[in-house]
Amino acid sequence: MVLFRALTVTFLASRVAANGTPDNVSSRLQVQIPKSLFKDGGYDHREALFGSPPYGGSISQTVYYTDSDFCDKNAIDPTSGYPRRENNDPWPSPFILMVDRGSCSFVQKARNAQHAGAAGLIIADNLCLCNDQKCLNETGSEDAFVQCENNEPIMADDGSGGDITIPAFLMFKVDANLIKQEVKDRQGIVQLEMSWAMPNPDSKVEYELWTVPSEEVSKDFQKDWKDIAKSLGDHSYFTPHQYIYDGVKSRCHGADGRNLCLNLDAKP
Repeated sequence: MVLFRALTVTFLASRVAANGTPDNVSSRLQVQIPKSLFKDGGYDHREALFGSPPYGGSISQTVYYTDSDFCDKNAIDPTSGYPRRENNDPWPSPFILMVDRGSCSFVQKARNAQHAGAAGLIIADNLCLCNDQKCLNETGSEDAFVQCENNEPIMADDGSGGDITIPAFLMFKVDANLIKQEVKDRQGIVQLEMSWAMPNPDSKVEYELWTVPSEEVSKDFQKDWKDIAKSLGDHSYFTPHQYIYDGVKSRCHGADGRNLCLNLDAKP
């Protein structure tokens, strides 16, 4: 699994690590309306490793939540969702769409949201991290302890995301529930702002390579890219990353007995 963030067709750029999150989030997610949901510093989130964010800019629009899984493009109903509209009008463009995580890939949800006219996508996580006691407590169910996950989800490209142009964020369960309660239970209007910093504007192209130790599919690509990377010389800045999880907790031994994990106390 190799993940790039695209800046142009020729060069690949990344966001600059700003707050030490696993995927170097430097964007911002904030609620502008209602003020009761405004949070100093914005909401914690994770960025998609696909799409084309407007670096140095922002998207500030009304958010609509649909409880459809948004996986089947033929089942999308723009007159559904919350808050309800008079006469069941479709989502008025431009808008930000919120859908729940699950049932299909992040890319598929983003593609369907893009085709539906969304300017941006927020995917609401439906699982707690096992070490997030607040989330587990607020879920209020013993199932939460069984269905929690040890590692943060990665909004990876499933290999087909080249046509995605809208940006997408993953919002953690507790925070996403606040938005859903406002638009669904209270039928209130929520305006979200998705914004992006400009990655160190200078004369250098910055890009990152995200991979895992067991990666095999892209080995030839990595070897071919080596000469290109060298030719860029001082005009580029390259940062490699590897996701390394606890192999025992992840149960990543293959059915054939092959060890697919590194049980190291390391961070990407």
